[in-house]
Amino acid sequence: MKNWKQITIPEKRLTSRQGHIPMEGGALNASYTTVDAVANLCTTAGNLGLVYGKDFIWSHVDWDDDDQDSIVISVKEEKYSTFLQLAIRNQHKIKHTASGEVVLTKETA
Repeated sequence: MKNWKQITIPEKRLTSRQGHIPMEGGALNASYTTVDAVANLCTTAGNLGLVYGKDFIWSHVDWDDDDQDSIVISVKEEKYSTFLQLAIRNQHKIKHTASGEVVLTKETA
């Protein structure tokens, strides 16, 4: 992946989902925020016509310059970075109920 550029995007720009469901679950009940953020970012890239494994890949989770949890992806071309930054939307809202249900309370426009 020589010459690919890494992009760091704060999770809060990608999702409002809380990190765990409010019920028992141990290690399997953790980091839904990260999963939702990666899903939103990959969907956004795909909607722009980018192909996972060809034009971009999810690299890892890190912190940005403000110590915020962030998603890091690698892109093949610099222009993809600009496209993604402009296209990112966090308009969906997901709620976890006390019984462990996951409810979409607001759809992305």
